[in-house]
Amino acid sequence: MEKLIYLDYAASTPLDPEVEAQMLPYLRRVGNPSSIHTAGRHLKAAIEEARTTIAELLGAEPGQIIFPSGGTEADNQAIRGAVATWSISHILFNPTEHHAVLHTIESLSRAGKVQAHPIAVDAQGRIELTHLEELLRKYPRSLVAVMYANNEVGTLQPVETIAELTQRYEGLYLCDTVQVMGLGWVYLRDWPVDFIAASAHKFYGPRGVGFLYRRRPIESLITGGAQEREQRAGTENVAGIVGMAYALQKAYLRSSSYGRRLWELKTYLIERLRQDFPFVIFHGDISLEGSHPGILNFRFPSSIADDMLVLHLDLAHVCVSGTSACASGSGHPSHVLQAIGIPAEEAKRALRFSWGAETQMSDIDTALSALKSAIALPT
Repeated sequence: MEKLIYLDYAASTPLDPEVEAQMLPYLRRVGNPSSIHTAGRHLKAAIEEARTTIAELLGAEPGQIIFPSGGTEADNQAIRGAVATWSISHILFNPTEHHAVLHTIESLSRAGKVQAHPIAVDAQGRIELTHLEELLRKYPRSLVAVMYANNEVGTLQPVETIAELTQRYEGLYLCDTVQVMGLGWVYLRDWPVDFIAASAHKFYGPRGVGFLYRRRPIESLITGGAQEREQRAGTENVAGIVGMAYALQKAYLRSSSYGRRLWELKTYLIERLRQDFPFVIFHGDISLEGSHPGILNFRFPSSIADDMLVLHLDLAHVCVSGTSACASGSGHPSHVLQAIGIPAEEAKRALRFSWGAETQMSDIDTALSALKSAIALPT
């Protein structure tokens, strides 16, 4: 059987076997963490140990961490909870955010609960700080939603400056850190952020679990029980939470070497693309200082390639993406690429390569060979 070349780590990373081993006892152990008997207390203790581990890694307090089902729920709870708890009436948002943020803001805006104001972005997808400050001056005490790294083009945002600006105007800052959490870059004592969202399956943990940091308690998104200090009702995913904490611990321990390895692969991919496809067009910031080391987004001119490249590569056993995994079934061109000025028809031809711990340079070579076969190279 031909080897599968997986270059879609931004969508999901493989489960680390060591993480799986940590989870297995809790998949098999009977009990409910809310029960007061021995079986329940044992599971509750495992959750609290995981909470403490994650808090210490992030420079937070254990009580500031709650466990939703993933990044989408975490973003929803942060936004809806902030609006409900502190009567937020204005949200300032980055138009290249994940749909978990954008659709939640749209829903609240349609319901008349908030006024939403997009922040201007440049051609690389980075927000214009002067425009953000103009909006904050006009609408103080707003909720600001700007992610750390874009999940499609990899552009990094100046999160510390954004946090300081937001605090200066008495606002609240939600930073979706889903795409960078495995790089070990987040340490909350360094910048005054109010909310961060994370998802375990982006740093070699299990799918279906994540965490939300909130500086102060907010109104719960899900009701029906007193779990998670009455901040998220429902029986906890004990195995997932334990696995996530272990995966995050591994991520922080190896963060320096991991980041260097990702950047080596990115540098190689950029060089090979420029060499083999001199007409390639890159999207977003691709510099060392300004981009995610494990994401690259690009396209070819319409005379060279059609909008079926993802399928062509899949037939060659190469897994890449054209947009975020959560939006790939919509049939719509990337909202991220359109927000940075790329026409819809051009955006349809974009490819996102993303790589991780198991990726070899030979995998990139194989993917580029398949890409050559899928497009009409000029003669």
